[in-house]
Amino acid sequence: MSTPGSSDLSPGTKWPMVQLPDDIFIHSEDRPWVAMGEFGGSYVKVLHADKTNNIAVFLYQLSPNSVFPMHEHLCTAIAYTLQGDWAYGDIELHKGSFAFETPGSTHAPTTGDTGFTVMTVLIGSPGQEAILRSQDPETLEVTELGIDFFIDLMKAPGAEGVSDRH
Repeated sequence: MSTPGSSDLSPGTKWPMVQLPDDIFIHSEDRPWVAMGEFGGSYVKVLHADKTNNIAVFLYQLSPNSVFPMHEHLCTAIAYTLQGDWAYGDIELHKGSFAFETPGSTHAPTTGDTGFTVMTVLIGSPGQEAILRSQDPETLEVTELGIDFFIDLMKAPGAEGVSDRH
């Protein structure tokens, strides 16, 4: 199978380093933390949002002794815990924990005294409108979130021009 830039990658030859025009390299300190006002104690730092492939990559923080609203993944979600402790009911996750969640997973992460930071990758299907659904705990109203939600977070105050940086 040949991919762009791989024509010289044959056995018995020294492979060159190949960086393609669509490759993206980001320093996370160049991205702002954005408070998610509707989800108290939540902060997100979007590293990349790809509308064509429906993929969002972001850092997420939940403050100590907090509960994120019940939500359903309509996509595959991958999370790696960078710091802190959190739980989904009886499932406890700590620094270094990995979670692979399939579409249909429904839960509400909670934190104890430490809060947590995770790196999350959401992988939807191209063209899929919503990749997450969240339920307001008071009204039980449901909100659907698509890739545009994450693209808009990259345009939040303090994030000007960040989405164009490679």
